[in-house]
Amino acid sequence: MPETRPLSPTTRLLLNVGVPLLYLLPLLVAWFSPKNFGFGVPGLVPVALAMGFFGWVLWVVAMFQMGSALQVLPGAERLVAAGVYRYLRHPIYAGIFLTLLGLLVACGSTPGVAYVFLVVVPLNVVRARLEEKALHKQFGEAYQAYLDRTWF
Repeated sequence: MPETRPLSPTTRLLLNVGVPLLYLLPLLVAWFSPKNFGFGVPGLVPVALAMGFFGWVLWVVAMFQMGSALQVLPGAERLVAAGVYRYLRHPIYAGIFLTLLGLLVACGSTPGVAYVFLVVVPLNVVRARLEEKALHKQFGEAYQAYLDRTWF
């Protein structure tokens, strides 16, 4: 495996600020575009909002459970495998996805939903794979055992 160089402070800042801003963009698209709540299906709005709220709760709980191990860039001092991390390796990404998708479906934002599937999902999958590679290298068999018993 090739040796990786440390990131420059500028690159680290761009990743720490730029990546989270990519999650804000679909919400801005939904905010400023015409609304077709629930894509014209009124009953879809409360279901989508409930999904968004569940995603937000998952996101926040996962961040608290991660505690000081939370980092925007791959790497960790310890392996977190309790709470929601007992079942999901990436509950923050799952929470982000559910939150954005729920809110955008509730607003009836086709461009926003498209952005989630074309940008947010691939971004989160790439980030998850990079994290898994770094954590596997760092924690070895303990991380492999964790991979084997958890879902995304």
